[in-house]
Amino acid sequence: MLFLLPLACPAFPLSCNLVGMQRDCYRCRQPIEEQVAFCSSCGAPQIRVSRPSEQLSEVPALPGVEITAERLAAVNTPADLVGRSGIQWKSFSRTAAPLAAFTGILTVLAPPLGLFILLPASLILSIYIYRRTRPAPMRGGQGARMGALMGLLSFIFYAAFFLVNVSRNQPAYREIIVNKVHEVVAQNPDQQVQQTLQWFATTDGLIALTVMVLAVILLVFLVIGMGSGALAVTLGKARNRSQL
Repeated sequence: MLFLLPLACPAFPLSCNLVGMQRDCYRCRQPIEEQVAFCSSCGAPQIRVSRPSEQLSEVPALPGVEITAERLAAVNTPADLVGRSGIQWKSFSRTAAPLAAFTGILTVLAPPLGLFILLPASLILSIYIYRRTRPAPMRGGQGARMGALMGLLSFIFYAAFFLVNVSRNQPAYREIIVNKVHEVVAQNPDQQVQQTLQWFATTDGLIALTVMVLAVILLVFLVIGMGSGALAVTLGKARNRSQL
């Protein structure tokens, strides 16, 4: 009897069950009532092939709730795997680089405006554009890393624009630094400190002082970028939860 099952149900290995249908028995052709597992005349089992559409479950629509790709990703992604999703750095860099260039150049002209206003604003905009193309859940640590990259890119453009201006106006730059050094020397009576400060007025000292100042500025870019990135992602997650 069982050797006839593949003939009655070609898809038996995939999706067959023993639920009867309202039809004739495939063996004796006697009419069978619905949901009868065995033919009452010959005893042959009746096999039903389930349709793929019957196996699919639909997502119920909730009134007043808009189902977006980001929310579906947040529901379907396990919490312990969110941090492992990674960041598409090429995609983010393409968005961040133009804004970083604008931020770095403006920071040379107006340091407080560029560092404390334009850098966080540019980073928030870059993360927003990135998340529209890749609506995967993010953590604050990922936002901090994206902020560090934004800060580094901004500093690179800042340093390049700054050094170009210095090379074009070396006498004026040297005069400004030497005057500042002399002012500090005049305020400090210690002879050893005065000798050290006077060295910064030389050519080698001027180069060393410029490198140290740029290193401090790089640290400021990174700190502001990391803090802004982590804060932007954290606030974005809180806003999304409040909208659900």
